[in-house]
Amino acid sequence: MNKPFFEKYKTSEVTNTRSVINTPSAFTRENFFYIQEAGYLKSLKSHLSRRKGLDSYLFFVVLSGSGSVSYREPSSGGAMVTVPASTGDCFFLNCTGEYTHMSTDEDPWELLWIHFYGPQSAAYYTYFREHHSWQFRSCHFTELITAIENIIHYNEGPTDDTDLLTAQQIVNILTLICTESGDRNELLSDKLKTILHYLDEHYTENLSLDQLAEQFFISKYYLSREFKKEFGTTIIQYVLAKKISNAKELLRYSNASIEEIARMCGIEDASYFNKVFKKMEGCTASEYRKRW
Repeated sequence: MNKPFFEKYKTSEVTNTRSVINTPSAFTRENFFYIQEAGYLKSLKSHLSRRKGLDSYLFFVVLSGSGSVSYREPSSGGAMVTVPASTGDCFFLNCTGEYTHMSTDEDPWELLWIHFYGPQSAAYYTYFREHHSWQFRSCHFTELITAIENIIHYNEGPTDDTDLLTAQQIVNILTLICTESGDRNELLSDKLKTILHYLDEHYTENLSLDQLAEQFFISKYYLSREFKKEFGTTIIQYVLAKKISNAKELLRYSNASIEEIARMCGIEDASYFNKVFKKMEGCTASEYRKRW
């Protein structure tokens, strides 16, 4: 029976696309997990992918943007279930069923994915679905991204060890998602509070979103979104507010110059400090000092 193969996007529809297609040996097929395809996609505009009847399992993560995913599990026999998808969402699907995914026009998404198979794939999927939904969020988001990126890297320049290294990464992904804690929201909240405390202690330093993401093992896109949801402000706005609050105290209770105060608050450029201060307080630092 002829079965559909994977979609090949037109270059006019996507940008920054990387993908690898793999044809494993008979030995690998019989003994290891292996990828059929893996890739990265940054959409330029909305596009629709539709699949059914593939001997494959699909795992993908939404790095940024938004869209929707519809899925009918092969064992359900019911209607397609459609859910919205956005930054930080993960999906694990059995492709012998039917699924579609579509990016939005106004906020095209960025994805990392693997289509994989192997002798234990069905068992892992069954175990996963007994404990989790096929759409979920993960405390291991950064590790999952790294594993997919490693798989792409291994298969772009294959060596004698590629099959083993790829299988190792697939097992790592499956282990992480199958052992995902049911208390994810509590764990995420605790992590965000830890990051907030770190910002309170280090706001005068030259912080970056990339550094925070690496230090706390969380995707920078996911961190930005969840921080704002948890605390009602962005990380940049929060840090600037801490700097300006410190500056106001120094303006009132010290004789330091405005240039010195700017540096003590972690802003080396005095003109930028004055610009931020006026935007947040409605007056210049000098005017604030005189008033108070």
